[in-house]
Amino acid sequence: MTTSTPEIERVLAAWGRSGARVVALDSEAGDRWRVEDGEQAALLRRYADDRAADALAFQHDLLAFLAERAWPVPAPIATAAGGTAVEADGARWSLTPLLPGTPPPDESIFLQRRGALLALIHADLREWDGTPPPVATRRVDDFDGAVQAHGLASFEALLARVQVVDAMRANILAVLRMRIEEQLAAYRYGELPTLPLWGGCSSQHVLFDGNDVTGLIDFDHVRADARAVDVAESILADTRSIGWRIIRWVAGYAAHAQPPLSAQEADLVPVLMAALMLRRVAATLAEAHAGERLDADALACIDEAMTVEANEDDLREVIRTAARIAPL
Repeated sequence: MTTSTPEIERVLAAWGRSGARVVALDSEAGDRWRVEDGEQAALLRRYADDRAADALAFQHDLLAFLAERAWPVPAPIATAAGGTAVEADGARWSLTPLLPGTPPPDESIFLQRRGALLALIHADLREWDGTPPPVATRRVDDFDGAVQAHGLASFEALLARVQVVDAMRANILAVLRMRIEEQLAAYRYGELPTLPLWGGCSSQHVLFDGNDVTGLIDFDHVRADARAVDVAESILADTRSIGWRIIRWVAGYAAHAQPPLSAQEADLVPVLMAALMLRRVAATLAEAHAGERLDADALACIDEAMTVEANEDDLREVIRTAARIAPL
């Protein structure tokens, strides 16, 4: 069923594609449409109000760079005026190719291939000279930034809110942050070089047609940080912290990483996983507080963060084994 609106027609006119067949795609935010008019099928996207113009431009530039390197990414289609984003009706919009393929079966070989893909993308991104905007340079230890999008000034402000509801869990959160920061310093996270990161190499973001990779999608979280952060984020998203799945994924990455994955990076990955989980928990709790839903159900996410942090030593041994780095 066609779902075009006068608003969408005005936006598509910037690409000379008004009058195209427009179909809404499944999306929680209702912000994606399939566009068909005899040319290649395209994806029309309306971005959230808080998506900054410079962050979107950075994302589009990175996608254009990867497309030039023959990666199957949704590089933005230029408008008739030469831009890659349109501002209309209080929102920013983009049009990109609609890439074919589907997420692969949940089989071990595809875990290994996704690890290899990320390593190869990192190798190319080392050569890109794009300059990230301030919003894309927040490091993994910026716990204040994780809550500021939801109206709280700092992580400490979140702790004060949690303290009122559950003093024990507030203390757990404070201790988790302290231990993670100590471990990040111990493994010299701040000394690692940075590069642009994908932030989304998981089963839902790598499309296949049979054995062929046909699409790499969801680059909304691109930012600059150490490549080990991308590895940690992908392991969290793609392996369910199951040992053999981690081994497969890391083996694929380590086989193609340039330069090779170092012992420092391998040892740091479990700490980064805990830091990423803590950021996720902080954002979840800040959002719950903003919606006046900071209750027992929301606070339960703290328990999962504790589990990741508690398993760091075991994870470190698994990652070293997969990367063929001598055990500690």
